[in-house]
Amino acid sequence: MKQFSSSDIRNFAIVGHGGSGKTSLAEALLKLGGEINRLGTIEDGSTTSDYHPGEKSRKISIHSTPLHMEWMDKKFNLIELCHNCHQKVENGTELNLQIDENKYYIFDKRIPKMLVVNGLDREHVKFDTVLSQARRRFGNNVFPMQLPVNPGPGYNQNIDVLRTELISYQADGSGRMKESELPSVLKERVSTLHQELIEYVAESDDALLEKFFEQGSLSEDEMRNGIHRAIQDQTFIPLFCVSSTSNIGVARLCDFIAKYGSSPDDRKIVTAHDDQGKDVDISLDGKETVLQIFKTMSESHVGELSLFRVYSGSVKTGQDYHNTNRNINERFGQMFILNGKNRTQVNHLSAGDIAGVVKLKDTHTGNTLCSGKHVTLPKMNLPNPNIHSAIKSSAKGDEEKLAIGLSTLHEEDPTFMYRVDSEVKQTIISGQGELHLTVTSERLKRRFGIDIELEEPKVPYRETIRLDNHTSSYIR
Repeated sequence: MKQFSSSDIRNFAIVGHGGSGKTSLAEALLKLGGEINRLGTIEDGSTTSDYHPGEKSRKISIHSTPLHMEWMDKKFNLIELCHNCHQKVENGTELNLQIDENKYYIFDKRIPKMLVVNGLDREHVKFDTVLSQARRRFGNNVFPMQLPVNPGPGYNQNIDVLRTELISYQADGSGRMKESELPSVLKERVSTLHQELIEYVAESDDALLEKFFEQGSLSEDEMRNGIHRAIQDQTFIPLFCVSSTSNIGVARLCDFIAKYGSSPDDRKIVTAHDDQGKDVDISLDGKETVLQIFKTMSESHVGELSLFRVYSGSVKTGQDYHNTNRNINERFGQMFILNGKNRTQVNHLSAGDIAGVVKLKDTHTGNTLCSGKHVTLPKMNLPNPNIHSAIKSSAKGDEEKLAIGLSTLHEEDPTFMYRVDSEVKQTIISGQGELHLTVTSERLKRRFGIDIELEEPKVPYRETIRLDNHTSSYIR
């Protein structure tokens, strides 16, 4: 397997509300990267990322699925996030996504963002309206890097504002395209936008800004060098136009991510804690290994798989690493990079990269493992559950299986909580929404063979004594 330096890695999440085209966009990316031979569809349950039975039956993404591909000698590690998710993305920055009436919210403003308008081949598309809505939500610095020429059925052309050219795509789903000059009717609008882009880029660097004021423009090389910094500083938020189901516009999106997207080098230092609880800096180019488990998966055909990101040093199979949270040593056996249920074995991983390791003895989500000085990375701040239900097994003797199942599912998804309420004598499960509890209950039935029932949690009433007009009364 090819090794990638941290500067050649792009770690990002695909974020959006239900039905926005996250899964189809991920599928188009994998097709262009040569990881799959054909575009799967949600309708027939053949997409790479939605491979669980619940996802196929409901035709929605339920799990946050890790994927990878190569493009322009860069490695893309991407995670398609489900509806209610909490993940760590580039360099450990936390992203909390909640869905409410088709609006999505990125609570950590430090995360560099790119916006993608998907589904431009649908009927009644109004791109200017979508652009205005994006600017109201994310700010007026949302900038269209592309303009759709013919949105709606038959959509196959974009204007590239950076290169000031017309791009026409083939309609066979291959993603192949050809470039040509702009139609004269569009030149004035594109020229205005191109000048606006130059101003955004100049604002990100004092030297470029000074040169812009002196010359009134920037060279192409100066533009390219400035765009990356402008995105990191969020001087502007680039917006792209695609139809992922037709593989239109996706190749140019990949080009932009490879050239200007965030790499681990952009945030080389993260803060951890030593044995005394003091802050210490962990550098990406450090010699000692520091990694963190950000997700745990358990599947019948592979067992438990711990997904991790390397924050310093490198990781090799056969090496022992110390779990500072559990105070134990773990030996790394087989490591894999994932595309849904498909796994490719790797033996070595560099700082900034993401992979999974199987059969760790006692390591859990959020744990830090290291090879040198014992340090602990901060845990994720998970959202509190907002819905509760009581759960019970229908058959006698399944209580132990139910307890094991609940523990396993909580390990995989820490936002799913459970507890035994001794007052009302019920097992209470809690999650991020009704769908969250329903899907988790179905997984419990399917994976552990338990016949369970959900019911309303009982209320533990209290009794107290209140004095009223010198008369004792019993209040329940």
